[in-house]
Amino acid sequence: MVNPRPVFEPSIMSKRYRQLLPIPDTEGKSPDSHPSGTSSTPRSSSDELLKRQRIGTQLACNACRKRKIRCDGRRPQCEACRRRGEQDPCAYSENRSQGQSKETEQILELFDIMKTGPENLAIDILQIIRSHGDLDTAFSILQPRIGPTRHDSGQHWPAAATRYLGLDSELMARYSLPFPPLQPFESSILKAVLSTGRISNTDSETFGLPTNPESNLFPVHHPTQRSALVPGPCDERLQKLNISFWTTVPIPSDLAAKVILLYLQTDHPLLGTFDPDLFVNDLINCETRYCSRLLLSALMYWGCQIYSALDPTVKEYTLQFCEEVETRWSEEKPKDSFLALAGTQLLSLAYMGDGKNHYVLTYISEANSMGARLGLFGVDPTVTIPKTREESPELQSAISHAAWGSFNWIVLVSLFYQQPGVSYPEYPPTLPIPGNTLHHNLDDNPEPARQTLRSAYMGDTFPVLCRFWRIIHEVTLRYYRDQPIPREDLSGHITLAFAEYKYRELIAWAETLPLSMMRSEHSPHHVLIFHIWLHVAILSIWHPFTARARKSPNPLRLKTFPCKRSSPDAAYIASTNQLKRLVVIYRKNYASSTYTMLWHTALVHIANAILGDKKSPTWRFYLLFCIQCYGHLRQAYRFAEAIGRSILSMALQQGNLSASEARRLMEQFEENRLTNPSEGIRATFMADLNLAMTDPTEASVESLAERFENIALFREYTNVEALSENELMELDDNAWDTL
Repeated sequence: MVNPRPVFEPSIMSKRYRQLLPIPDTEGKSPDSHPSGTSSTPRSSSDELLKRQRIGTQLACNACRKRKIRCDGRRPQCEACRRRGEQDPCAYSENRSQGQSKETEQILELFDIMKTGPENLAIDILQIIRSHGDLDTAFSILQPRIGPTRHDSGQHWPAAATRYLGLDSELMARYSLPFPPLQPFESSILKAVLSTGRISNTDSETFGLPTNPESNLFPVHHPTQRSALVPGPCDERLQKLNISFWTTVPIPSDLAAKVILLYLQTDHPLLGTFDPDLFVNDLINCETRYCSRLLLSALMYWGCQIYSALDPTVKEYTLQFCEEVETRWSEEKPKDSFLALAGTQLLSLAYMGDGKNHYVLTYISEANSMGARLGLFGVDPTVTIPKTREESPELQSAISHAAWGSFNWIVLVSLFYQQPGVSYPEYPPTLPIPGNTLHHNLDDNPEPARQTLRSAYMGDTFPVLCRFWRIIHEVTLRYYRDQPIPREDLSGHITLAFAEYKYRELIAWAETLPLSMMRSEHSPHHVLIFHIWLHVAILSIWHPFTARARKSPNPLRLKTFPCKRSSPDAAYIASTNQLKRLVVIYRKNYASSTYTMLWHTALVHIANAILGDKKSPTWRFYLLFCIQCYGHLRQAYRFAEAIGRSILSMALQQGNLSASEARRLMEQFEENRLTNPSEGIRATFMADLNLAMTDPTEASVESLAERFENIALFREYTNVEALSENELMELDDNAWDTL
């Protein structure tokens, strides 16, 4: 019997074939894996050529990839590198199995954080993962927030990592607390609202919102399911209220208690003009150390406006408290005190809501002067030593609340309302920020005032707002107080470098906020309003430098952002998008959106951002949305009616609406009007922010509201018509994905 010829018998080798290498160790390898060049039978030259073109490797080594030559992928050294005489093993920069391992590690890490971390952080992680198909992108956005020392380490993504992203993506990656990722969840909502074509009076018709909670960014209590008066720690104490000790207005004590409680739960966490615990204690015990008749009357004048959104019969008391507080303020004006300061601040706020804006500046000026005379703010801290350090902790807290609350309100009015003639405090308060014991390490002052029993409804919002308004204070001085007369564009006397510096300061500070100030499904309403104010302030900083405000086709370039497309316009758009999302969420999910006016300035800024830009597929939704919101707010506040009219005048003047359509919307808006034009609503603050830079008189709310009919007639006679509603509705569905 003849033995078969061995496979590697030299006699079968031909010059056409290269010398075969020894069989490699195949232990642990797939039986399908063969080294290149091995063969059991002779092959033709054409077969060899075909095989040489189909080397069975999925990954080439780095050296072969650099030379762009064939690589058999062998380990530790490929054949090509061995022939070149390379001594070191081959390096492989990409490995599919390693990539899968990394992805698995990321998933497990996120899952562990969602199980063990705070609930609001777990919800944010889930939202970001759902809005990004690529896990690496989602993980890069989450990384700054899931680090164990996020607040202490100050770690940020390197500039190179965000250089080629848009500015909005860079902000979401590096400043995720003020710029959380946005999901395009509003498409169906916007289409449903636009399809109605009119302003409705009910929440369901107004928004056309699905009841499925999955369509919400962070679903919370619905207005129809949430009681306006949530039982709080002051309930039992206020049941002992004897209102007749404090006022001559014949209001029942139980109703007065409800009005006071609603104010404390709704607006006081944002205003903080007095220490709420000390105030309530004196109120029910009929003592006047931390409560006064002036302060109580001013609070009731404002509180009755808030409560009238829930019970219209309370309106009869609004005028009575207005007359009473005016009398008492005249009597107590010569007596400077922290209680008189707090009452003056609330009085200016109440006048604004009641459509008597011409008095607002008067009382703001009085509050500013009184604060300076008392040495609480507006005085050089290097030459003034506050006397409150010698007082009891309770009195220190009460005085600090009055100082910071009044200072914050003055800065808010000067920034958001931009009225000529506002009195500006030169310096912020020298007193410690009240309620600062939990986060005093973030404050410049090493001796924060001791907080008395902190009410559950206050949270951390007021101490955070004190720092926020202290940052914004310099903006109001540079932008508005120092503006030359006659007025010119703000960008003419403000440098872009200053705007970029304040923007950087603001967003860097926002990243240091406590977790209680993060937006989540459990956020109280005042946290949402803080974020609304934050982005309105950012819009105010950037607006003068946008191409539209400068009337220039070319945007300016920011110098401190690595993103190549960073500009004031890009920063303005990023905050506009955040603001749009915030107001829709707040209006839909929070009952307080119908009875507090402190968030309404966002609607004015959104209206200015969308009007004149008919390329956006959502401008009509936000126009109707803003008007609808003012339609609800006017149930409590007279000034809201004038703002609704002024926004329609702006839409008509800038060509977004035709005269006929604007008239139809105006008729719908005025169907349930509460006042007659003869009653004279005064609203001298700004509506048209572009025009306000040069002509504040014509840009005011009351001026635009009065000129609606003249603008409509002009457009009719000049045959200037806007696009029809049907044309705007027939946009490509892909356009909605940009939300």
